[in-house]
Amino acid sequence: MVLSTIRKENRRATNRPERLNRETPDGPRPTKRMIPDFRVFVDFDGTLVDPNVAILLVERFCEGGATLAHDVDRQLHSGEITLREAWNRQAALLPGDRLQEMSDWAVANVPLRSGAKEFLNFLEERRTPVVVVSGGLDFYIQAVLRRENLSVPFLSDRLNRMDRGRVEVLHPYGHATCRLCGICKAQIVRSIVPSAERTVFIGDGSTDRYGAEVADIVFARHRLKSYCQRSNVPFISFEDFHDIRRTFDNWFAGREPVPVRASLGLMESPCPISQSISSGRASAGVLPAGIGTHPNGPPEDSTPSRASRPG
Repeated sequence: MVLSTIRKENRRATNRPERLNRETPDGPRPTKRMIPDFRVFVDFDGTLVDPNVAILLVERFCEGGATLAHDVDRQLHSGEITLREAWNRQAALLPGDRLQEMSDWAVANVPLRSGAKEFLNFLEERRTPVVVVSGGLDFYIQAVLRRENLSVPFLSDRLNRMDRGRVEVLHPYGHATCRLCGICKAQIVRSIVPSAERTVFIGDGSTDRYGAEVADIVFARHRLKSYCQRSNVPFISFEDFHDIRRTFDNWFAGREPVPVRASLGLMESPCPISQSISSGRASAGVLPAGIGTHPNGPPEDSTPSRASRPG
Protein backbone atom coordinates (compact mmCIF):
# COMPACT_ATOMS: atom_id res chain seq x y z
CA MET A 1 0.00 0.00 0.00
CA VAL A 2 1.22 3.50 -0.73
CA LEU A 3 0.94 4.77 2.84
CA SER A 4 2.80 1.80 4.35
CA THR A 5 5.42 2.17 1.62
CA ILE A 6 6.10 5.80 2.51
CA ARG A 7 5.99 5.08 6.25
CA LYS A 8 8.79 2.54 5.84
CA GLU A 9 10.87 5.11 3.98
CA ASN A 10 10.15 7.71 6.68
CA ARG A 11 11.29 5.35 9.45
CA ARG A 12 14.52 4.81 7.55
CA ALA A 13 14.99 8.58 7.28
CA THR A 14 14.60 9.17 11.04
CA ASN A 15 17.82 7.30 11.72
CA ARG A 16 19.92 10.11 10.24
CA PRO A 17 22.41 11.84 12.59
CA GLU A 18 21.77 15.39 13.75
CA ARG A 19 23.48 18.09 11.71
CA LEU A 20 25.94 19.85 14.01
CA ASN A 21 27.00 23.49 14.12
CA ARG A 22 30.67 22.91 13.29
CA GLU A 23 33.16 25.01 11.38
CA THR A 24 33.52 24.39 7.65
CA PRO A 25 35.96 25.85 5.08
CA ASP A 26 33.18 28.32 4.21
CA GLY A 27 32.53 29.39 7.79
CA PRO A 28 30.19 28.06 10.50
CA ARG A 29 28.09 25.10 9.50
CA PRO A 30 24.38 26.02 9.56
CA THR A 31 22.47 24.40 12.39
CA LYS A 32 19.73 21.83 11.92
CA ARG A 33 17.19 24.57 12.65
CA MET A 34 18.48 26.53 9.66
CA ILE A 35 18.47 23.64 7.17
CA PRO A 36 15.31 21.55 6.74
CA ASP A 37 15.43 17.83 6.18
CA PHE A 38 14.78 17.05 2.54
CA ARG A 39 12.86 14.20 0.96
CA VAL A 40 13.67 13.94 -2.75
CA PHE A 41 11.50 12.43 -5.51
CA VAL A 42 13.06 11.93 -8.96
CA ASP A 43 11.30 11.04 -12.20
CA PHE A 44 13.02 8.41 -14.37
CA ASP A 45 12.25 8.72 -18.11
CA GLY A 46 13.65 11.98 -19.47
CA THR A 47 14.91 13.04 -16.05
CA LEU A 48 17.20 10.54 -14.32
CA VAL A 49 17.99 9.12 -17.75
CA ASP A 50 18.29 11.19 -20.92
CA PRO A 51 15.64 9.60 -23.17
CA ASN A 52 12.06 8.54 -22.63
CA VAL A 53 12.76 4.81 -22.47
CA ALA A 54 9.12 3.79 -22.68
CA ILE A 55 8.65 5.60 -25.99
CA LEU A 56 11.88 4.19 -27.39
CA LEU A 57 10.77 0.64 -26.56
CA VAL A 58 7.40 1.19 -28.23
CA GLU A 59 9.09 2.59 -31.33
CA ARG A 60 11.65 -0.21 -31.53
CA PHE A 61 9.72 -3.32 -30.46
CA CYS A 62 6.13 -2.65 -31.55
CA GLU A 63 4.95 -2.97 -35.14
CA GLY A 64 4.20 0.55 -36.35
CA GLY A 65 5.51 1.80 -33.02
CA ALA A 66 6.87 5.12 -34.28
CA THR A 67 3.50 6.12 -35.76
CA LEU A 68 1.64 4.90 -32.70
CA ALA A 69 3.89 6.80 -30.30
CA HIS A 70 3.48 10.02 -32.32
CA ASP A 71 -0.32 9.69 -32.53
CA VAL A 72 -0.73 8.94 -28.83
CA ASP A 73 1.58 11.81 -27.86
CA ARG A 74 -0.47 14.18 -30.01
CA GLN A 75 -3.75 12.99 -28.47
CA LEU A 76 -2.32 13.28 -24.96
CA HIS A 77 -1.11 16.84 -25.32
CA SER A 78 -4.26 17.96 -27.10
CA GLY A 79 -6.28 16.73 -24.12
CA GLU A 80 -8.09 13.96 -26.02
CA ILE A 81 -6.84 11.20 -23.71
CA THR A 82 -5.43 10.98 -20.18
CA LEU A 83 -1.92 10.03 -19.17
CA ARG A 84 -3.11 6.61 -18.06
CA GLU A 85 -4.95 6.00 -21.33
CA ALA A 86 -1.93 7.07 -23.37
CA TRP A 87 0.47 4.77 -21.58
CA ASN A 88 -1.92 1.81 -21.51
CA ARG A 89 -2.40 2.05 -25.28
CA GLN A 90 1.33 2.03 -25.90
CA ALA A 91 2.55 -0.44 -23.30
CA ALA A 92 -0.12 -3.01 -24.10
CA LEU A 93 1.53 -3.50 -27.50
CA LEU A 94 4.95 -4.38 -26.06
CA PRO A 95 5.78 -8.05 -26.77
CA GLY A 96 5.65 -9.95 -23.49
CA ASP A 97 7.87 -12.72 -24.84
CA ARG A 98 10.71 -10.21 -25.46
CA LEU A 99 10.99 -8.61 -22.02
CA GLN A 100 14.57 -9.77 -21.51
CA GLU A 101 15.53 -8.48 -24.94
CA MET A 102 13.95 -5.10 -24.18
CA SER A 103 15.67 -4.98 -20.80
CA ASP A 104 19.05 -5.76 -22.38
CA TRP A 105 18.47 -3.09 -25.02
CA ALA A 106 17.74 -0.49 -22.33
CA VAL A 107 20.91 -1.42 -20.45
CA ALA A 108 22.98 -1.04 -23.62
CA ASN A 109 21.39 2.15 -24.96
CA VAL A 110 20.00 4.29 -22.13
CA PRO A 111 22.48 6.68 -20.46
CA LEU A 112 21.94 8.44 -17.17
CA ARG A 113 21.59 12.21 -17.37
CA SER A 114 24.89 13.92 -16.70
CA GLY A 115 25.62 14.13 -12.99
CA ALA A 116 22.76 11.81 -11.98
CA LYS A 117 24.85 9.11 -10.32
CA GLU A 118 27.00 11.64 -8.52
CA PHE A 119 23.88 13.42 -7.26
CA LEU A 120 22.32 10.22 -5.90
CA ASN A 121 25.58 9.29 -4.18
CA PHE A 122 25.75 12.82 -2.77
CA LEU A 123 22.28 12.42 -1.25
CA GLU A 124 23.23 9.04 0.17
CA GLU A 125 26.29 10.55 1.83
CA ARG A 126 24.04 13.24 3.32
CA ARG A 127 21.57 10.60 4.53
CA THR A 128 18.89 12.38 2.52
CA PRO A 129 16.09 10.00 1.46
CA VAL A 130 15.42 9.77 -2.26
CA VAL A 131 12.88 7.73 -4.22
CA VAL A 132 12.56 7.35 -7.98
CA VAL A 133 8.89 7.79 -8.99
CA SER A 134 8.08 6.81 -12.55
CA GLY A 135 5.16 6.36 -14.89
CA GLY A 136 7.43 3.94 -16.75
CA LEU A 137 7.83 0.21 -16.20
CA ASP A 138 9.64 -1.67 -13.48
CA PHE A 139 11.60 -4.10 -15.65
CA TYR A 140 13.74 -1.55 -17.48
CA ILE A 141 14.07 0.84 -14.53
CA GLN A 142 15.48 -1.93 -12.39
CA ALA A 143 17.85 -3.04 -15.16
CA VAL A 144 19.32 0.45 -15.69
CA LEU A 145 19.70 1.13 -11.95
CA ARG A 146 21.41 -2.24 -11.48
CA ARG A 147 23.80 -1.46 -14.33
CA GLU A 148 24.83 1.70 -12.47
CA ASN A 149 25.17 -0.14 -9.15
CA LEU A 150 22.48 2.07 -7.60
CA SER A 151 20.15 0.60 -4.97
CA VAL A 152 17.84 3.62 -4.80
CA PRO A 153 14.21 2.57 -4.17
CA PHE A 154 11.72 3.16 -6.96
CA LEU A 155 7.95 3.21 -7.43
CA SER A 156 6.55 2.61 -10.92
CA ASP A 157 3.92 0.93 -13.02
CA ARG A 158 4.44 -2.77 -13.59
CA LEU A 159 4.19 -4.96 -16.65
CA ASN A 160 2.36 -8.25 -16.13
CA ARG A 161 3.13 -10.92 -18.72
CA MET A 162 0.12 -12.96 -19.80
CA ASP A 163 -0.29 -15.88 -22.21
CA ARG A 164 0.63 -15.81 -25.92
CA GLY A 165 3.04 -12.91 -25.46
CA ARG A 166 0.37 -10.48 -24.29
CA VAL A 167 0.98 -8.01 -21.47
CA GLU A 168 -1.07 -5.75 -19.23
CA VAL A 169 0.02 -2.67 -17.32
CA LEU A 170 -0.62 -2.67 -13.59
CA HIS A 171 -0.83 0.56 -11.59
CA PRO A 172 0.03 -0.47 -8.01
CA TYR A 173 0.60 3.15 -6.98
CA GLY A 174 -2.44 4.66 -8.67
CA HIS A 175 -5.13 6.70 -6.96
CA ALA A 176 -8.13 4.67 -5.82
CA THR A 177 -10.68 6.69 -7.79
CA CYS A 178 -8.88 9.16 -10.06
CA ARG A 179 -7.84 7.75 -13.45
CA LEU A 180 -5.78 10.66 -14.81
CA CYS A 181 -2.41 8.97 -14.25
CA GLY A 182 -1.03 5.47 -13.92
CA ILE A 183 1.13 6.24 -10.89
CA CYS A 184 -0.20 8.98 -8.62
CA LYS A 185 2.88 11.08 -8.00
CA ALA A 186 0.92 13.67 -6.04
CA GLN A 187 -0.17 11.11 -3.47
CA ILE A 188 3.38 9.74 -3.17
CA VAL A 189 4.91 13.20 -2.69
CA ARG A 190 2.42 14.20 0.01
CA SER A 191 2.03 10.86 1.85
CA ILE A 192 2.96 11.15 5.53
CA VAL A 193 5.45 13.99 5.18
CA PRO A 194 6.79 15.11 8.59
CA SER A 195 6.51 18.85 9.10
CA ALA A 196 10.30 19.15 9.43
CA GLU A 197 10.85 17.87 5.92
CA ARG A 198 10.84 19.77 2.65
CA THR A 199 9.68 17.71 -0.33
CA VAL A 200 11.74 18.15 -3.50
CA PHE A 201 10.38 16.98 -6.85
CA ILE A 202 12.60 16.65 -9.94
CA GLY A 203 10.95 16.03 -13.31
CA ASP A 204 10.64 16.83 -16.97
CA GLY A 205 7.31 15.83 -18.46
CA SER A 206 3.55 15.43 -18.46
CA THR A 207 3.49 12.67 -15.84
CA ASP A 208 5.23 15.02 -13.41
CA ARG A 209 2.83 17.96 -13.38
CA TYR A 210 0.70 16.88 -10.42
CA GLY A 211 3.67 15.86 -8.29
CA ALA A 212 5.11 19.30 -8.97
CA GLU A 213 1.86 21.01 -7.95
CA VAL A 214 2.10 19.64 -4.40
CA ALA A 215 5.87 19.64 -3.79
CA ASP A 216 7.62 22.26 -1.66
CA ILE A 217 10.49 22.64 -4.13
CA VAL A 218 10.43 21.78 -7.85
CA PHE A 219 13.31 21.31 -10.26
CA ALA A 220 11.90 21.32 -13.81
CA ARG A 221 13.02 21.00 -17.41
CA HIS A 222 11.40 20.45 -20.80
CA ARG A 223 7.59 20.08 -20.71
CA LEU A 224 7.34 20.29 -16.93
CA LYS A 225 9.14 23.63 -17.02
CA SER A 226 6.61 24.96 -19.55
CA TYR A 227 3.73 23.63 -17.47
CA CYS A 228 5.04 25.28 -14.30
CA GLN A 229 5.40 28.58 -16.15
CA ARG A 230 1.80 28.41 -17.46
CA SER A 231 0.38 27.32 -14.10
CA ASN A 232 2.40 29.66 -11.86
CA VAL A 233 4.05 26.76 -10.04
CA PRO A 234 7.39 27.96 -8.60
CA PHE A 235 10.34 25.99 -9.98
CA ILE A 236 14.09 25.93 -10.42
CA SER A 237 15.25 25.28 -13.97
CA PHE A 238 17.86 22.58 -14.63
CA GLU A 239 19.42 20.72 -17.52
CA ASP A 240 21.58 18.20 -15.69
CA PHE A 241 22.15 16.97 -12.15
CA HIS A 242 25.32 18.98 -11.74
CA ASP A 243 23.02 22.04 -11.63
CA ILE A 244 20.87 20.44 -8.92
CA ARG A 245 23.81 19.26 -6.83
CA ARG A 246 25.34 22.76 -6.83
CA THR A 247 22.05 24.12 -5.53
CA PHE A 248 21.86 21.51 -2.75
CA ASP A 249 25.50 22.17 -1.89
CA ASN A 250 24.68 25.85 -1.44
CA TRP A 251 21.66 25.00 0.73
CA PHE A 252 23.59 22.62 2.96
CA ALA A 253 26.46 25.13 3.31
CA GLY A 254 24.07 27.98 4.06
CA ARG A 255 25.27 30.03 1.09
CA GLU A 256 21.71 30.24 -0.28
CA PRO A 257 18.37 30.20 1.55
CA VAL A 258 16.15 27.18 1.02
CA PRO A 259 13.02 28.29 -0.89
CA VAL A 260 9.71 28.39 0.95
CA ARG A 261 6.62 27.86 -1.16
CA ALA A 262 3.77 30.13 -0.12
CA SER A 263 1.05 27.62 -0.99
CA LEU A 264 0.72 24.06 -2.24
CA GLY A 265 -1.70 22.63 -4.77
CA LEU A 266 -3.80 24.28 -7.44
CA MET A 267 -7.52 24.81 -7.05
CA GLU A 268 -8.04 24.59 -10.82
CA SER A 269 -6.04 21.37 -11.13
CA PRO A 270 -7.85 18.19 -12.28
CA CYS A 271 -5.81 16.30 -9.67
CA PRO A 272 -8.01 15.69 -6.57
CA ILE A 273 -5.04 15.78 -4.19
CA SER A 274 -3.79 19.08 -5.57
CA GLN A 275 -7.31 20.53 -5.33
CA SER A 276 -7.78 19.34 -1.74
CA ILE A 277 -4.47 20.72 -0.52
CA SER A 278 -5.08 24.04 -2.26
CA SER A 279 -8.55 24.38 -0.76
CA GLY A 280 -7.37 23.48 2.72
CA ARG A 281 -9.41 20.27 2.89
CA ALA A 282 -6.13 18.32 3.19
CA SER A 283 -2.96 19.42 4.92
CA ALA A 284 0.54 18.60 3.73
CA GLY A 285 0.53 15.19 5.39
CA VAL A 286 -3.20 14.38 5.47
CA LEU A 287 -4.63 13.13 2.22
CA PRO A 288 -8.17 12.88 0.87
CA ALA A 289 -10.20 9.69 1.20
CA GLY A 290 -9.21 6.92 -1.17
CA ILE A 291 -5.46 7.27 -0.78
CA GLY A 292 -3.46 4.15 -0.19
CA THR A 293 -5.61 1.62 -2.05
CA HIS A 294 -4.95 0.18 -5.46
CA PRO A 295 -7.58 -0.22 -8.20
CA ASN A 296 -5.68 -3.28 -9.46
CA GLY A 297 -5.23 -4.68 -5.97
CA PRO A 298 -2.06 -4.18 -3.93
CA PRO A 299 1.23 -5.42 -5.34
CA GLU A 300 2.63 -8.59 -3.82
CA ASP A 301 5.30 -6.48 -2.14
CA SER A 302 4.24 -2.90 -1.47
CA THR A 303 7.74 -1.83 -0.41
CA PRO A 304 9.49 0.31 -3.01
CA SER A 305 11.35 -1.85 -5.49
CA ARG A 306 15.12 -1.74 -5.34
CA ALA A 307 17.66 -2.55 -8.02
CA SER A 308 19.97 -4.85 -6.09
CA ARG A 309 23.65 -4.11 -6.46
CA PRO A 310 25.37 -6.69 -8.65
CA GLY A 311 28.18 -8.81 -7.39
